Formats: sequence, structure tokens, C-alpha cells
Amino acid sequence: MSRLSLEELEERAATGDGEAMYALAQRVMAGDGVDPDPVRARELIENSARAGNANAMFLQGIWAQTGEHGPEDPAAALAHYRAAGEAGHAKAWLNAGILHQVGQGTPVSAEAARDCYQKGAGLGSGHAAANYAAMLQAGSFGEPDYEAAAEWYSKAIDLGHAEARTGLNEVQQAMGVPELMRDGPRSKSPVFWKRLLGLR
Repeated sequence: MSRLSLEELEERAATGDGEAMYALAQRVMAGDGVDPDPVRARELIENSARAGNANAMFLQGIWAQTGEHGPEDPAAALAHYRAAGEAGHAKAWLNAGILHQVGQGTPVSAEAARDCYQKGAGLGSGHAAANYAAMLQAGSFGEPDYEAAAEWYSKAIDLGHAEARTGLNEVQQAMGVPELMRDGPRSKSPVFWKRLLGLR
């Protein structure tokens, strides 16, 4: 879509193409080939979201959470994030999980946060996987579950979230995994070091 001319985007947006409306809104907001028009850009985003565009729904969530176009409204942000997540936006599930975890716009719910993080991870968000691992590590569902946390930190690393390595190291240390075995790619697998220790 970004390769299309403004005229082509305008034509497609006029037909109700949600992706075209979103791409056109980005151009209008940035003043890329056209005078910046925040009001029109917002209308395009709203129409794009109504047409089912996940990126537009996610942006609406950001706006509602930050108050960029009005008062902050965490409950509305959560609704937008969940809609975007259902439309396939991984980071939307991450943000929804955070709101459930900290209780913004909704009561605190570790279970709802877990569900959002798992959905986000399923769509490729390593950050969502790491957040769920941290909850398991912290005992958000009862006693700390270091084995499950290690597995989810490993998933986060596999999904490209390098910061999860710190959490994985912490839970492996808590489980008594020797430091030597916490180095290198094979150490990401709990099965590998458990077998080596004779624990499985």
C-alpha cells in the first residue's frame, strides 16, 4: 500500500478499503505529499477500524490510552486493543494483557492477562511471551512455577525477545541449573538441562 500514489490510495479508500484508508491516514498525518490534516487522518483511522483494519484498531487503542485525541480512557483502549487482537494484531494482545495485569480500565485479573499474553505469543509477540513468563516466575497464579517460566522465556527468546534471556537465567539459577549450562542456544531448552541433570 505504501507504494501506491495518493490518488490510488484515495480511490481505494473511497471504496471502503480499510488497508488503503489506514495507509492514506499515515500519509495525511505525516504531510507526505499532502498538507497535514489531523482531523481527516483521524476520520480515516476510525473508518479503517470500522472496516476491520487491525492496525487502525490498535492505533485507536493507543490514542485512548494516551489521551492523544481527548481524555485518557483506559477502558476504551482495552476494548480497541482486544478488537485489534481478535483481528490478528499481536502487540494489541500484549497491551491488553498489560492493562488487565495492572488494572487499568478493568479490574486486575492475572487470568485475563495470561490469556492475552498467550494469544499475543501465538501471533508472534516475544514480549507477550516474556510477560507471561515473568508472571509465572513471580507466582501470579499461586506458587512460582520456574519450569513453566523457563519454557515461556525460551519461547520469548525464540520469538526474538532477547531481553527474555535475563529472566531465563534467573529462573534457571533458582532451579539450580549450573551457570555453564545456562550459556548457548541449547540452554534455552528446559528438557535439555533436565535430562543432563538426570531430572527427567
